[in-house]
Amino acid sequence: MFLSVGVRFEANVEALNMVETAGNYTKHRRVPYLVEEDGKLKTVYVPAISGESLAHAYQWSLVKEALAMNLPVCEDCAKGEFFKSMNKAHLKKKIDPIPDDPKKIEAAIIKSCVIEDVGGFLYAEKPPVRRSSAFQVSYALPIKSMALFATAEPQLHARHAQMDAKGKKGNVSEQMIYYVETGTALYGFTFNLDLDAIGVSSLGAGPIVSEDEIKVRREASLKALFRMLSSAQFGAKLSRFFPVGGITELTVVVTEHPFVVTSPIYDSYVERTKKRLEVIKEAFREEYFFDFTNDVPEEALRKAIEYLKERDYI
Repeated sequence: MFLSVGVRFEANVEALNMVETAGNYTKHRRVPYLVEEDGKLKTVYVPAISGESLAHAYQWSLVKEALAMNLPVCEDCAKGEFFKSMNKAHLKKKIDPIPDDPKKIEAAIIKSCVIEDVGGFLYAEKPPVRRSSAFQVSYALPIKSMALFATAEPQLHARHAQMDAKGKKGNVSEQMIYYVETGTALYGFTFNLDLDAIGVSSLGAGPIVSEDEIKVRREASLKALFRMLSSAQFGAKLSRFFPVGGITELTVVVTEHPFVVTSPIYDSYVERTKKRLEVIKEAFREEYFFDFTNDVPEEALRKAIEYLKERDYI
C-alpha cells in the first residue's frame, strides 16, 4: 500500500524556514519559481519551506508516536538528533561488534529504531549500507495562482538591557535591534509514504520484524503524519512566529502501488488526481481510497486510517 497526501495551508507572518543571518538580519528561505503572467513564463523568487524542514518535523512526530506505542527508538532519535547510524560510533550503540554483512547491519538498525526504519539512514563506513526513506516530502511552495502575491518582508524587533541602580544602561551587547524576514503565502506540498517498505529489508532479506510489529509501525507512521498536520508542529520559530492560518485543503489517496497526488500548487489538482486514479483503475483493475476536504483535514486522514484497518494492513 502507498499513501499520498496533498496539503494546502495558509501561513501569514511565518518564519518557518530561515536560511542565514547576515549581521542582525535573518533571511527567509526563497526559491526560484516559474509563473505565467500575460501569457508568458517568468521566474520569480518566492518564500518556501524545505522538504528537509518538513521531514524533520515528521520524524520528531514519529518519535513521540513510536514511544507512546512502545516501539523501539534509538538514543539519538529519541532526543530529536537524527544522526542516524552514520558511522561506527553511532552504529555500535545498536550492534557491537559490527558485522561485515550489510544485511545484518541493516537488520540490526531496523530492529533498534523505528525512525531509521521509516526515515532511512546511510552508514558511511565499511561496508557502506544505505536505506532509502519510506516517506517522501516536497518543498512547500506558494500555489501557482497566488505565487505573485506571496511575499517575504523584514520585521523589526529589539531586545533591551536592564538599567542598574544608578539609572545607567547595562552592557551595550545586551541591547540589540534585529530583523526577522517573515513570509506570507498559501502553500502547497506533497507527502508520500510507502507502507510496504516499513519493517522490510531494502537489501532483499525480507521482513526484519514480525508481521504484527510491522502493522504497529505502519500505524505509528500514519498517526505521526496525522499529529504533525493537525498540530501544525513543523518549521522553525514557532515559539514567537507561529503562523496565522491553517490547512485549507487536504487530499489523501491510498493505492496498492505507488501513486502520487497531483501537486496541490495547481488549482485543478483535485480533479486531475481523480481522473488519473480512474485511468489506473480501468487499466489495471486496482481499487483505491480517495478523500478530499476543505473543511476538517483530520477527517480525511481518519478515514484513510480506517480504510487501511479494514484491509487488515495496520
